[in-house]
Formats: sequence, structure tokens, C-alpha cells
Amino acid sequence: MTVTSIAASAASTGISMYSQQEQAKTASAIADYNYDIERQNAEVQAKMAQQQALWRQQAAQVQYQLDQNNAQYMDQQARAVQMQAEEKARRVREEGERTLAKQRAQYAASGVVNEGTPLAVLSESAGLIELNAQDAIYEGDVQSRDWLRKAEEARYQSKFSLFDQQTAGYEAAAAKAGKVISLQTAELNRAAGKAQAEGYRISSYGTLLGGVSDIASTASYGLDRYSSLRKDDALKSTAAKTSTN
Repeated sequence: MTVTSIAASAASTGISMYSQQEQAKTASAIADYNYDIERQNAEVQAKMAQQQALWRQQAAQVQYQLDQNNAQYMDQQARAVQMQAEEKARRVREEGERTLAKQRAQYAASGVVNEGTPLAVLSESAGLIELNAQDAIYEGDVQSRDWLRKAEEARYQSKFSLFDQQTAGYEAAAAKAGKVISLQTAELNRAAGKAQAEGYRISSYGTLLGGVSDIASTASYGLDRYSSLRKDDALKSTAAKTSTN
């Protein structure tokens, strides 16, 4: 019975230790596998986020430059319209001066003096000429202000593009930082898995020591029992011999 108990205890200890060792290997392998997956996911996600941020940054930069170019073009249009209006006013005045000169010449040729009605006519004509010139300048001013307003709107809009550009830069930096954090988390998870595996290994050694202790106890009990039986047998044999004599 003692030998059987020792054999059973040894078998049980061996099976338990083997099971715990296998659990340790499995836990360690799972920890490594999960780490590889988490690391790959972190790198892929960070790369995608950084690439998207780069595209947004480039698009915002292009849009910003486009808005700035539009504003510059509109400023040029405003100046061009104003210059055209001033040139038109100048031509109106020149044409008016020629017309007035012809009228004066006609009055002089006909012997009419520049007084009374002829003077009123000349004055009215001069006033109409200057009014046309001022109308041209006013129209140019209106169009020029409209172009300037559009230029300001384009510059204002470019600020949003500049903000998007800066935001994309922050997102790229955040993606890089997020990758570092994800890798650190993966390392911590792997360390936890390795710790669990080490726990299974240590437990297996405890199982082995416990089994050895049980086997030693069983063997010691068996030896004590065997010695007691031998003593009993010896006493019985001695008593039998004495009785026979």
C-alpha cells in the first residue's frame, strides 16, 4: 500500500507540475503574441493617423496659399478699377474741355460774347462734364471697395486654412505620442502576461516540493510501519520459541 501511495503521489505531482509548466508556456506565448499584435496595431494606426494629418496639413497649406493669392488678385483688381475710373474721368474732362473750346470758338466766330445766355450754357456744360467725371470716379470707388471687401474675406478665410494646418500638425504630434503610449501599454501587458507565466512556473515548483514532501512523509510512515511490523514478528517468533522449550 505504501509503495502504491508513493507511486500515486509521484504521478499526481508529475501531472500537476507538467500542467502548470504548460500553462506557463502558454501564458508566455500568449503574452508575446498579444504584444506583437498590439505593437503592429500601434504602428499601423500611428502611421495612418500621421499620414492623414500630413494630407490635411498639405491641403490646408494649399488652400491657405490659394486664399492669399485670391486676396492679392482682388487687391490688384481694386487698384486697377480705381485707376481705370481715374483715367476715364481724365478723358471725360479732356473731351469736355475740347467741347467747351469748340463752343467758345463758335460763339466767338458768330460774334456772341461770353456773357448772359452763352455763359450760362458754357457753365452748365462744364458742370455736366465734371459731373460725368465724378460719376466715373464714384463708380470706380464702388467697384474698388467691392474688390477690397472680397480680398478681406479671402484673407479671413485663409485664417481657417492656417488653423487647419496647425491643427493637422498637432494631430500628427498626437499620433506620434499615442504610438509611444500604445507601445508602453503593450509592454506593460506583456510584462503582466510574463508575470502570470512566471507565477505558473513558481507554482509548479511548489507542487513539486509539496509532492516530494508528501512522498517523503509516506515513505517515512511506511518505513516506520515496516519496522514496527518487523518488531512484532520478532517478538512473536521469540515467544513461540520460549513456549516450545
